[in-house]
Order: sequence, then structure tokens, then C-alpha cells
Amino acid sequence: MNHERDRVSADLQALVRPRFIGSAGWAATREALRSRFRALGYEERVLPFEASVLPGRYAFPAAGLAVALACLGAVALLPDRRGLALLLLITAGALCAWIAARAAAATDEWRVGRLRLANLLFHQPDARPRWIVVAHLDSKSQFVPLLLRAAAAATLVATWLALVVIAALGGPAAQANPVLGLLAILATGSGAVIVSSPSRNASPGALDNASGLATLLGLAERQVAARDVAFLVTDAEEIGLAGSRAVARRLPTLEGVINVDGVDDAGPFWILERFGRPRRGLAPHLALAVLSAGRELADVVRRRDVPDGLLLDHMSFVRAGIPAITLMRGTARSLARVHRPGDDRSRLRGSGVRAAAALLDRALDSLRASDVAPPHGADGVAASRRSD
Repeated sequence: MNHERDRVSADLQALVRPRFIGSAGWAATREALRSRFRALGYEERVLPFEASVLPGRYAFPAAGLAVALACLGAVALLPDRRGLALLLLITAGALCAWIAARAAAATDEWRVGRLRLANLLFHQPDARPRWIVVAHLDSKSQFVPLLLRAAAAATLVATWLALVVIAALGGPAAQANPVLGLLAILATGSGAVIVSSPSRNASPGALDNASGLATLLGLAERQVAARDVAFLVTDAEEIGLAGSRAVARRLPTLEGVINVDGVDDAGPFWILERFGRPRRGLAPHLALAVLSAGRELADVVRRRDVPDGLLLDHMSFVRAGIPAITLMRGTARSLARVHRPGDDRSRLRGSGVRAAAALLDRALDSLRASDVAPPHGADGVAASRRSD
């Protein structure tokens, strides 16, 4: 037990530093991970890809700015020019939808701000992986906490919807200066929060996601004799899941992927599974293995859908036809420090990392013991896919 505690502490010490892609801290963390996996006897496969950093840094602030300005313009036009106000709002909404739809493609295709990156796959010699456990390498910081950004985005969408209804239907609200004034204040405040959110390199990223990387190392030590599991360190997760999208298209047939993203010392474990509208991404064999392991180890493990707006690497694998889930641990207070300079080593002891490694170790043993081909999910996602 003391050995494991000391090892996790040393791993976190080596991993926790600001590491936005392309930075010196990012490069140093990559080398620390490679050294640890090599010391455990794992072979490394480098899976290169390229991505533009600009969409990931600025797409969300740009969309927020467009919607906020449209809301303020509509307030100025109402009530006398309802048609023009509605056109302005609908145009901004369409622009925002276009930015969201094109952000991933722009990350892959734009030549401006383009970086050469690589995912790292670690496995034992002669391995034939049935499962891959994943954690992302990069970190980012933003001016306001994640929870406040989510609240600002929800407020701005609600403000936009209210103004669309007012502009389309008219009525007393269109004539009420206090109502329009309140909506202008909401648009200004929420827009300012979103616009202040370009990605920077000021967060040490202890929880997000040095904890996930340390969990991979702890699990790799426990599974060192296994030939049916591999460990994948993805890059550029913080700019629209660029690394996982690139690697998902290159993997052989698998029975599942478990992504680890944020493991705090306190709170329940969370299995995040389905996402999108309509919901997709059930992986019952993976979820049940983790839930069963939690019962055996007396850990609290809960299963839920991914909250709207949250991007996690497992989504890329689901879209490629591979069953996948994300494992997290924490509370709402954990989210308050994500992407903030305060996400540092002083607030993460590593007890959650040790518990997560033990949980996944038991879950993998359970999957081996069942040795049953995973079923199709309710959304029709197949358990395996053809290799490129």
C-alpha cells in the first residue's frame, strides 16, 4: 500500500504542469509518460496526426459573441422592427450552428495554426488487445470556471430563445422596456463570460487530466502481465477531441474502450456513456463490468448520460463503431477547478487515482471472466468494427 501511494504521488509530481499542446510542459509530460511505460516493459507505438489549434481555442467564444451581439441588436430593434430583429436572431443562430458543425472539420483541415501531434499507444510485446484504456495528455486553462461557462451558455441560449419568441409573436413583452432591458443585461453578461474563454496555458491540470494519466500508469502496473489490454494516451483532447478522432479510425477490432478523464479524491465514480440528441453510445458490457467491480470493492459507482455540451474522448470511439465509456470521479466542487490555475497538485492527494486503478483492474478481470462478445447497444452501435 505504501509503495502504491508513493508511486502515485511520484507520478502526479511528474505529470502535473501546464501542458497546452505545443508547450514545453506538454513535451516534458509526454517524455515522463514514455519513460514510465518503458520502465514497466511496454512497447510504444506512435500514431501521428495533424490539427489546427485555432478552432478549438476560438470557436466557442466566436459563437457566443455572435449570439450575444444578435440579442443586443434585436433588443435595439424591438418593438418597431420585429421582422428585422427576428432575421438577425435567426442568422446568428444559424451561424452558431454552422460553427459548431464545422469546428471538428476545421480542426482537421485548416492549415493556419496547424501542429504535428501524436497519440501514444503502449502495449506488451506480442499483445493482441481486446480492450484499450485511454486518458488525454493535454491541459488548458480559461478565465472563468467550467460551471460558470456552462451557466453562461445556458443563459445566452435562453435569452436568444426568448427574443426569438418575442420578435416572432409580438405582444406585451415586445412593448415592455423592463423585459427587453433584462434580456439585454443577460445577453451582455453571459456573452462576456463566453467571449473571455479562449484556451490558455495556465492550468497545471492535476484533476484534468494528470489524474487520468496516473490512473493509466497504475493500471498498467497492475496489468503488466496481460496481453489483451493496451493503454492509449490521446493528444489535443482540449481542442475538440482531435486526437481521439484521428486514432479511432486507425484501431483494429476491439471489444471496448474505457476513457479516464478526471479522478478526484472524493465523490462517487461516474460512468458516462450515452451522448447527443438522440442519445447514442450504450456499452452495457463495459458499464456492468465497472459497476460489478464497484460493488466488490465497496466503491460508489453511478451511471449516467453525458451532460449536453461536454466533450469526452470516448465519443470519438463510439462514432467509429467501438463500444466506449468514460470513467470519472468527483463532485460539482471538482468541476469548479477544472481548466483553472487552481487545478494543482496541492488539491489532489491521489487516493482517487489508486481507487480508480483498482476498480478498472477488477473490471478488466470481470470482462475476461465473462468472455462473452459484447451485445449491440440499444442505439445499434456494433461491438466491433473492421480495421482500416
